[in-house]
Amino acid sequence: MKLKLLIILTIASFSAFGQTRKETIDWLNSKFESSPIIRNSIQQSTRFLKIEDTGNFSVQEFLYATNVALPTSRNYNGKTLYTGNFKDLSPNSVRSSRVYGEIFIFASCTTGKCVNQQDQGPDFDVYKVSEVAIGVISDPSLEARCKKAFIHLITISGGKKEAF
Repeated sequence: MKLKLLIILTIASFSAFGQTRKETIDWLNSKFESSPIIRNSIQQSTRFLKIEDTGNFSVQEFLYATNVALPTSRNYNGKTLYTGNFKDLSPNSVRSSRVYGEIFIFASCTTGKCVNQQDQGPDFDVYKVSEVAIGVISDPSLEARCKKAFIHLITISGGKKEAF
């Protein structure tokens, strides 16, 4: 009897852990499908975060004039800003900051420089960086939930906490 109770409690504790990896990825992809950022009265941009089931991600950006309709398709291929994998990021590095009136979610690498960034200059070189703006949101009520979701995804992807 005690063994049955132990097995039932063990199964219940694992099933109540939280969202699965796929559920977390789907939720984040839906929230960061299109994030408009108004730079000034003439120019704005939209960022797209694409997360694959493997944990690989890319952040793409599309610049356009303010009088043009927002692109909304996740399949749009803009200029790739960052590429990386969530397993290389540290869960305790996730933070948010207001930039251009929007809320940017940042994360840092566990060790070294693990994220590829496309250069903005004329040669478009790719180089490694240690911090990435993985998402942009306009709704302040989603800030805490998005940070928790990114921390959860980094943790279940194998991201390791830093020593200090």
